[in-house]
Amino acid sequence: MLDLYKPIILIGFMASGKTTIGKRLAEILGSNFVDTDVLIEEKEGLSISEIFKRYGEGYFRDIEEKTILTAIEDKNTVIATGGGCVTRERVRKALKDKGLVFWLKVSPEAVLSRTADDNTRPLLEGDREARVRSLLFQRESLYRETADYIIDATKSPEDIINEILGILEREA
Repeated sequence: MLDLYKPIILIGFMASGKTTIGKRLAEILGSNFVDTDVLIEEKEGLSISEIFKRYGEGYFRDIEEKTILTAIEDKNTVIATGGGCVTRERVRKALKDKGLVFWLKVSPEAVLSRTADDNTRPLLEGDREARVRSLLFQRESLYRETADYIIDATKSPEDIINEILGILEREA
């Protein structure tokens, strides 16, 4: 087991595998696992989609920011963030300063394939392909700015986990 000196933060677009990879990574490392979207849903008693519909994206981003700023205080944690958390400068700075940040980079085609039957993503309403391409384009530089490491998230979960574990071994 590695001694984590910082929380491990997984950032990336929706459907990049942050939750899947994060849970398994935490299990392997014997760390806590936090999915900030799940924490928000539990706190609010509403799905992310419902929060967006009732209160708007700004309200959601405010709650997300508070949730992330609290979660990153625990060093022995793997944190899966929401795909849009990097749109807030304060969040980007905190993640960079306090965590070891892995960007699970995914292609638009992979996102479209992985979300084809998923109607729970409020930011993909309307022309799904155009929304995915637009949002990825808007966020790519923010992910890059925030990440310590960029991981190709089109690979298998096992390969992604092994790549991250290799990096953590070198960082230890």
